[in-house]
Amino acid sequence: MHALDAFDRRLLYTMQRSPRQTLTELAERVNLSPSQCSRRLARLEANGIILGHALRLAPEALGLMVTAFISVSVEKSRLGSPRETIDSLLECDEVIDCHSTTGSHDFILKVKVADLAELSHFLSTVVSPIPGIRDVSTQVALECFKEAGPFKVKG
Repeated sequence: MHALDAFDRRLLYTMQRSPRQTLTELAERVNLSPSQCSRRLARLEANGIILGHALRLAPEALGLMVTAFISVSVEKSRLGSPRETIDSLLECDEVIDCHSTTGSHDFILKVKVADLAELSHFLSTVVSPIPGIRDVSTQVALECFKEAGPFKVKG
C-alpha cells in the first residue's frame, strides 16, 4: 500500500466532501497546481486508494422508502463455505451492502425496498427459502442520520 502524505490526505478529504468540483478548484483548495493535483489523483487511482467515482441516488425519489438490516445465520455444517449460502442474495438489487460479522449471526445485509409489504415478500420468497439458512432477524431503520461516509483520512 502506498504511503499517503499530507497533500494526498487533503486531496482525499476535500474530494469526499465535494466530489463535483473541478480540478482547478480542487487544486486551489489543497494548495497544489492543477497538474500536480492531476498526477496525484492518477497515482491514488492506480494504487487502488480511489476506487472510482460513483453516482449517488436519492432512494426516496425511486420509491425506496424502507431500509432494513437483515441478520442471517448459516447452518454450522455450511460454515466451511458460508458465502456459497448467500451468493444468490448478493445478486439481488434490494441488497445494498453485505458483511460477514461476528456475534450471533454470520452476515448482515442492508436492503432498501418500497414498503414493509415488499420487505416481507423479499424475506419470505428470497431469503428464507435459501438452503443452509438457519436464522433470520430483521431490523427496520426508522430514520437515517448519516450514510455513506465520508471516511476519516488519518493525518
